[in-house]
Parts: sequence; C-alpha cells; structure tokens
Amino acid sequence: MKPILFFFSITFLVTFNSYSQQTFNKTDVAESLKATVNNTKPDSLKTWKLGSSFNSNFTNTQLSNWAAGGQNALTLTNLVTGFANYKNKNNTWNTNITLGYGINRVGDDKAPFRKSDDKIIFTSVYGRKINKITQFTGLLDFRSQFAPGYSFNIDAVTKQEKIVYISNFLAPGYLVASIGYEYKPNDKFFVILSPLTSKSTFVLDDILSNQGAFGVKKGNKYRAEFGAYLNTGINFKIMKNITFKSTGNLFMNYKTPALIDVNWDNIIILQVNKYIATTFSTSLIYDDDIAIKRDNGTKGPALQFKQVLAVGLTIKLL
Repeated sequence: MKPILFFFSITFLVTFNSYSQQTFNKTDVAESLKATVNNTKPDSLKTWKLGSSFNSNFTNTQLSNWAAGGQNALTLTNLVTGFANYKNKNNTWNTNITLGYGINRVGDDKAPFRKSDDKIIFTSVYGRKINKITQFTGLLDFRSQFAPGYSFNIDAVTKQEKIVYISNFLAPGYLVASIGYEYKPNDKFFVILSPLTSKSTFVLDDILSNQGAFGVKKGNKYRAEFGAYLNTGINFKIMKNITFKSTGNLFMNYKTPALIDVNWDNIIILQVNKYIATTFSTSLIYDDDIAIKRDNGTKGPALQFKQVLAVGLTIKLL
C-alpha cells in the first residue's frame, strides 16, 4: 500500500472590536480606528502556539588507495517535526507530529541504497484541568512507517546475503486511544496514566498478515488489545545550547499483565548556531508480539535498540 500523506489544518478565530456612534466627522473616524487597532486583542493567537522544523543530516566517505582499508559510504537522513498547542482557561490540546526517513549506501556507486530510518509518529492529547498541576486527559497516538522494510542476513550455509521482507506502511501500524490522568508540575516533566486504553495493531499487507506478523492471527489484518498505558516525558536544558528530551511509553494488556510493551526515545541536541546542530539519539523498543531473528539463530521477542549521532542543518519552518 502506498504511503498516505498526513496533514492537518488549524483555523484561527480572531475577534475584532467595533466602534460606532450616531454622528461623527473625519477626525472622529481616525481616532476611532486608532482606538480599535490599539484595543484589539487577538485571543486566538494567544491560545494557539505553532511550530515546525526541518532537519537534514548528510555524511559522505570516499576512499582511494587507502592503505588502512574500508569502504565508501553515503548517508542521508531527513526529519520533519511540528506541533500545535492550544491552551484556554481549563482546556489544553497538544498535538505533535514527527516524520523521519533516511537512506545509506556502503560501497561503490553500484551498491544499493538501503533504509536507515523510517518513522511516522502522530500524538494528540486533550486535557481538562483539575488544578494547576493535574488534569483529566484523552490521548491518541499513531505510529507507522513510509516504505517497505527488509532484514539483511548472511546465510550460514551458502554464505550469501539473504534479504527478507519484514514490514511496510501500516504493516505494522499502531493506534493507541486512552482516557486517564496527567500530572504536570512544570513544563519540563509530565506523566500520563491511563487505566482505560485500547491498542490496535494493523498489518494491512497480505504477505505479512498471512505470516501472522506483529501478533495478528494468520490471515487477519487487525488485532485489538485493552489495558493500561503510561506516557511520560522530560524536556530541559543541560546548558544554554544543550537540550535533553526523553519520552517513554508503556502498555500493559490486562490479559497478559506480565508482558509490557516499551517504547523509549532519548535525544540530546547541541545547538551550534541558528542552523547547525549536533544530535545524539537512542530508541529502545520491546514488544512480545514482534518476532525477531536473534544472533543465535532463534526467532522470538527481543530488545530492539538504535542509536544515531548526526551533525546537520536545522531550519525552523514556523
């Protein structure tokens, strides 16, 4: 299935003050217009905060008659992030989207490009305040990828590379919907605990669904779970130009409470200047429903881990 382009639009409501009187002259008109402009308060602009950025990282290694050996390498990764946050009295609505895709090539110009990063993450949280630091929340979290994914292994017998098709857009796709409670003492830390949570897993690919991939029954394209969800995050400045961000998600199915799904992302951002930044990020995933071929040749659930060190261009779009 071809990737679907995700987009959303936000409509702003701006309130204008009016001034009128039964009799007036040209001077009165000028004064009234001046007063109207000065007194107009764009409340909708105050309640909404918007932002987005584009980050691109590129590395290229070329070797010629290099005595120490090695291979040419080319890597390109792109990341688009955006947010739309609403706050008005006792109501908040925070929406974030992250779109990332990366490719690399090891070897000469004839070597194929292979995917190094691929993610779609959309999160939207509505909150109704109880007091200054707590609120009731409703959360929606969607995750998937853009393009087909493959595993590359060396066959133990033939010693040849074996390429296996393992994933695609909405294969898997994850949708979490929850109702719960948020504790947020400040802008640097929050915890959302949701005892009423549904988690849906989609495998909308015939080949993978027939294999029973990602926990769905063979031939099925959908799996539903009900349980509890914990979402937490940290965001603070270590130094003036160094920022640390961490988000963690835990899901517990009430039918199998001992098996907890984990998603944990961390990133350190070193802002060199307005446009150049160095980032170090890690991602940790554990899901008992995902069967992975381990180093010892067996297949089953395993801890997934990725780390990326990158220097690149960052452009703020909004």
